[in-house]
Amino acid sequence: MLRSLFGPIVTVLLVPVAASAGGKGLPDPDRARVKADLDFLCSDDLQGRETGTPGEAKAAAYLAQKMQETGLAPIKVGGFGGVTPFHYRWTYYGGLGGRWMGGAEANDVVGVVPGRDPVLGGEYVFITAHFDHLGNQDGTLYRGADDNASGTAGLLEVMRLLKDANPRRTLVFLGVSGEEEGLLGSEAFLADSPLPITAIKADINMDMIGRGRKGELHVMPARREGYVTTLTAEARSLAEAHGITLSAGIEDYWQDSDHYSFAQRSIPSICFNTGLHADYHQPTDTPDKIDYNRLTTVVKIVRDLALETANADSVPAVLPGSVWQSWAWGPYHSPNLIQDSPTIEKIKAAGETFAIPGFGR
Repeated sequence: MLRSLFGPIVTVLLVPVAASAGGKGLPDPDRARVKADLDFLCSDDLQGRETGTPGEAKAAAYLAQKMQETGLAPIKVGGFGGVTPFHYRWTYYGGLGGRWMGGAEANDVVGVVPGRDPVLGGEYVFITAHFDHLGNQDGTLYRGADDNASGTAGLLEVMRLLKDANPRRTLVFLGVSGEEEGLLGSEAFLADSPLPITAIKADINMDMIGRGRKGELHVMPARREGYVTTLTAEARSLAEAHGITLSAGIEDYWQDSDHYSFAQRSIPSICFNTGLHADYHQPTDTPDKIDYNRLTTVVKIVRDLALETANADSVPAVLPGSVWQSWAWGPYHSPNLIQDSPTIEKIKAAGETFAIPGFGR
C-alpha cells in the first residue's frame, strides 16, 4: 500500500441496489494452498517483485498460470501481446532508489469468470490486488509478505472459490503491478481498458490482509461523502456473520491502493485491510508473521461480497450521509510506525514515475 500522492476525489453515481444470496454452498478457503501461494510470492527467486524487474515478471507468470489452471477465461482471445493471454502489458518509466527504468515492460494479469445472464453478463465486478513490492534495495530484500503477497494470495483463492459459481454478472480478477510507485498498473489498465468503463459496476480490493490485531478488519471507504456505497453496508453485514465488526481506522489511506483508480472513474469501490504494523514497508515484513486465520476470513468475506454484487438485481449505490454517519465501528490500534517510508523516499530520489498503457500492442 502506497502513502498518499493524489488529488481530489470525484463523485460516484447513485444507482439503486438489491441484495441477493452470496456464498451459501460455496467452498471455503484452503489454508495450505493460500500459504503456498504466499510463500512463492515471497521467495528469494522473485526478489521482492519490484515493478519492471524479472521478479515482477515471474510473479505475473505465476498468476497467469494459476488463472489458466483454474479455468478462467482471458478477456480477449489471444490476449494483449503479453507472454500469455492473461497478461496485460504496459510500459513503466521510473524506479526506486535512484534507478531509472526507461521504458521497462511491466505486467498486469487479468482473467474472468463469465456471467451467465444475457444482459447482466456484459457488466463487470472486479476483484483486485497488487502483487508488486519494493524489490531488493542495495542488497536488502523486501519480501512484502503482508504488502501485498497476502492480498494476491487472497485474490487467487477467491478466484478458485468462485470459478464454478455461475454468476449473473462477469467476475474480473485483476492482479496489478506498479501500485507502490503510484497505482500505475491499475491506472494503465483503466486508461486503456479493454472493457467499457461504464460497464464496470464495482471494484473489491484487497491490500494487506494478513496481519493486524485480533478483531480488527478495516474497510475503506467508511466515512467519505459520495463514496460510501452499499458495498460497504453489505461488507459490514457479511463481516458480522463471521463475528467481526468492521473498523474504519485506515480511512486516511483511501487514495493509496488500487480501488482508488476505480473510484476516480465513478466506479463504486471498497478495500479490505487488516491494519498497519511496524513491519510495513520494511524488510521484516516476512511470511512467518502472516496470520492465515485472519487472511482466510477476509477471503470468505470477499468471496461472498463479490458473488452477491454479481448476482444482485441492480448495481451498488451511494448511501446518504444520514445512513453511514450513524454507523458504529470496531476498534483500531494505531501502531508506532516509522514515519519515513522507504518507498516514498526512493520515489522522491527517482523523480517522476509514470506508465504508458498498452506496451507492445
